[in-house]
Order: sequence, then structure tokens, then C-alpha cells
Amino acid sequence: MDKILLVVNANKPDIFSMDFACRIANLAQTKLTGLFIENVYFEYLPINGIDGGSYFSTSKEANTRVTSDTDQSIRLFKEECLHKGIKPDVIHDRGEPIQEIIFESRFADLLIIDPEISFYNREEPLPSHFVKEVLMKAECPVLLAPEKFEGFEEIVFCYDGSASSVFAIKQFTYLLPELHDKKVLLLEVSRDTAETFTGRHQRMMDWLRNHYRSVYFHSLCGEIKEELFHFFFMKSAMFVVIGAYGRSMLSNFFRKSNADILIRTVDLPIFITHH
Repeated sequence: MDKILLVVNANKPDIFSMDFACRIANLAQTKLTGLFIENVYFEYLPINGIDGGSYFSTSKEANTRVTSDTDQSIRLFKEECLHKGIKPDVIHDRGEPIQEIIFESRFADLLIIDPEISFYNREEPLPSHFVKEVLMKAECPVLLAPEKFEGFEEIVFCYDGSASSVFAIKQFTYLLPELHDKKVLLLEVSRDTAETFTGRHQRMMDWLRNHYRSVYFHSLCGEIKEELFHFFFMKSAMFVVIGAYGRSMLSNFFRKSNADILIRTVDLPIFITHH
């Protein structure tokens, strides 16, 4: 892996994401590129009218605080990288955030982003609308940064037998071969009955054992959202890998709603990709 891209709101930099990205860059022994985004376009917000109705008004408040803190944010990023022994690089953009991120992702191996990042002056549920757009359009794998990261001992590959889930597993493995000594769990959820161990499971396990020292299989039975919630809730020291975000035709298991419930309920690093 040669290029890791960290998305940073130039006016609201998140130190936890910077710390996490530095750890991943350190693990991969590569530099870290900070993509500092400023949204200089107006934002349309609903405003209550005098007559009790509603209309849309142009508000600059959220997006005009763009020039005073950017240089300080970049200095903070560079200092954090150098403190962690990472060579920093910086891309500074003042255009439309989504378009810039998608363009830069085309030339990156991995994109890291805070699931809360937003350019709107209002609270949003996790993941933010902005992050959902990035997840669905990014042209490289996306890694969602946890709020607190103290390391991990286990990698959980969410698997449904589809080409999309296998692609995500292979992408993660090829990008981070340094994790070969971690415990690996192949996790499958079946709606009707507990999945029996078949030939396709054996082939996936054999592939994983060629890359990892310790590999296990676990099957859950029930509604996917509920089972994911119960399995990952309050868990720590795990790295989660899923595929096909927002691409339901590729995989029913990884429909947008199922990935969203996972993102909202756990504070774990989540690797998401599609093809």
C-alpha cells in the first residue's frame, strides 16, 4: 500500500481520526496524505416562516468560517504525523467536497474518514449523509475511523458467499498483509436456519489460512440487523470488514440499511469496499 488518504474537514479537524490514520500508516509503513476539504458553497436550510409555513433560505454561516483555521488544521495534522514517525503530505481543496474526494480516491489505495464528518451546520445520525455519499461513490476501499482506538486483536470478515464479500476480504488482505498474525473470524448470518459448513466455506477458509495464522468460522441465525447488532455491540479490539455498501443487487447481506445499523451501533474500525 503506497497511498493512504485521510479526509479532514479543514475547519473542524478530528484528532481521533488523525491518530487512527497515523497508526494505519505506521502499520503499512507508508506516508499519510491529508485531504483538507473546505466547502465554500452555500447551504440551503429549512427556515420556519412567520405564517407557520416553511421555506428554504440560503445560509453562509456554516461555510464562511473557512480561511481562518485551515492553516492551523494543516499544522496540527503535520505535527501529529511527525510525532508518530509518519511522513505527511497535504492536499487542500476549496471546491465541492464529494467530487474532490471521489476524484482523489481514484488514485489512493485506501481512504480513511470519520463517520461523523459533515459540512452542514446541524446534527445528523451516523453515518452522516456526506459519509454515505462517499461510501457509495468512492473508487477505493474506505476505512471508517473509530472514535477511540486502542489496537485490535481480531479481524471479523462479514461473509455471505457473494463475489462482493469475497472481494472485500481479498482487498483488505492484500492491502494489509502485515496483519497475518491476527486472529480471523469468518462470520455469516442466515435468516432462516444456521448455515451448514459447505464446500464454499471450506474454500474460503483455505484461502484465509494461506494468509492468516489463526482462522475460525462462526454462523448466526436470525434477522441480519439484529444479529449484527447483538454480535458487535460493546465489542472492542476488533477490525470489521464488509462489502458492497449500497449495492443491494450485488449482495442482499450488505444492503445499505444493514451496514448503517453496524456503523451507528459500534465504535470499531470498519473497512468497506465494493466492485
